[in-house]
Amino acid sequence: MHNRPANPSSSELVQDFLPGSRVVKTFNHMGYHDLEDGARPAGAPDRKAIAVAGETDDAMAVAAVVDALGFDPVLAGPLAAGVRFGPDTELFGANVAADELRAMLARCPDTPRGQLIAQARSTAGETNGIDSGWVKASWRGGGR
Repeated sequence: MHNRPANPSSSELVQDFLPGSRVVKTFNHMGYHDLEDGARPAGAPDRKAIAVAGETDDAMAVAAVVDALGFDPVLAGPLAAGVRFGPDTELFGANVAADELRAMLARCPDTPRGQLIAQARSTAGETNGIDSGWVKASWRGGGR
């Protein structure tokens, strides 16, 4: 079992339930109609972004799929960072471009939900995925 916080996310629970698996969280913050109708070719000015959270190599592989499906992938950090685009966050339900998605991820720690997550993780002795320095550059921006 992995060293997880006292109240792990569903993605972290999946990882624990399937030892040896590689879990990446993506495609959950945008509505299915936006996914269905929003695909655009790379470089399109109205292309929307999808957050990707997972270990770097796995997240990069999934980012390639997100890109191929017509969205700009934004690497959000490790799997634990997926809480920043789950329910009750500013990003959940958003249909925005990469720059705005990165801004929403960066604002999360200062929101009531972000503070609640940080408090829960602090109490559990865990800060992975919620500290302020992990938001990475977008896929096309070369973030690794």
